[in-house]
Amino acid sequence: MRMELVEIKTGKKVEAYIKRLTFLEIRGLKNNHRFLFDWSLEIDYEVYQISLKGEVEILGLISISDISRELRIHINLIESSIENKGNKKQFDYIPGCLIGFACQLAFLKGYGGFVSLKAKTQLIDHYRKKYGFISIGAQMAIYGKFAQELIKKYLGHEEI
Repeated sequence: MRMELVEIKTGKKVEAYIKRLTFLEIRGLKNNHRFLFDWSLEIDYEVYQISLKGEVEILGLISISDISRELRIHINLIESSIENKGNKKQFDYIPGCLIGFACQLAFLKGYGGFVSLKAKTQLIDHYRKKYGFISIGAQMAIYGKFAQELIKKYLGHEEI
């Protein structure tokens, strides 16, 4: 799946891709010092990485669960590599592309783009303002036209 990240230094768009990690690749993330979380603990879930086209270096990761009985995709964990966080990050759009990808999966599975996550308290406003999530009890969610808007913005296409 084609998408573009923005190189902060130049403002140039660069092509990126998302791929699902294998069991061994997830286990291999245990001592990866470019991420704060121990991603090897996500071994029971679907884990995807985002990288630049033609590169293997992981720029960001997302762990998701397919909650089919509730017709939704749940984001368990999402993280950009340390060099892609904060004011000095190298590339923009990493989390947006990963969330957009989760929304697209939710459309492909017939869930109407329904994606949920449980945000840390300090990130609730960020998810609401930047990505359009709404609070639903202890979780946040996005679906329908708002999920389609994320797909269009971050993945660059409207069709599901």
